[in-house]
Amino acid sequence: MADNDNQRRSRDNEGLQPVFRSPMQQMNDFFNSDPFGGLMSSIDSFFQRHAMEQFGGFPIDLYETSSDWVVKAELPGVRKEDIHIDTLGDRLRIAVINTEDNEVKGDNNYYRRERRHARMEREIPLPYRINRQKTKARFLNGVLEVRGPKYPKTRNTLDIE
Repeated sequence: MADNDNQRRSRDNEGLQPVFRSPMQQMNDFFNSDPFGGLMSSIDSFFQRHAMEQFGGFPIDLYETSSDWVVKAELPGVRKEDIHIDTLGDRLRIAVINTEDNEVKGDNNYYRRERRHARMEREIPLPYRINRQKTKARFLNGVLEVRGPKYPKTRNTLDIE
């Protein structure tokens, strides 16, 4: 009679999953089950869209010609008005400040308004002193180029008497 009970319980539990699953297995099940309308795709798109912000800013190249130093920064999708350049002695600061305000009105009293403010910044130390009056910047096809003449660095230390 005990064998019949065990066989019946075995048949009743055939489609059930084991009670204990490893934490990794539980996470895989959660993310693959699509519980929130594509949580994984939302996370992927977030990191693709904000990769420059999350992982160290935007890429730059720093090189010199016979008479100038040159900094090139790749800024795809950025508007010229959102770029701010500061000179700080022998350092160049490039900041991109982007503010978006999206407003969507629909039928059935549906209304949505989103605001987003993003800032990316790089500070680039140069091997030369920056002459602000002779330094030029231009932005073309998503690439910012800042170019200035080579002036040797001045000594910024004080002598102690």
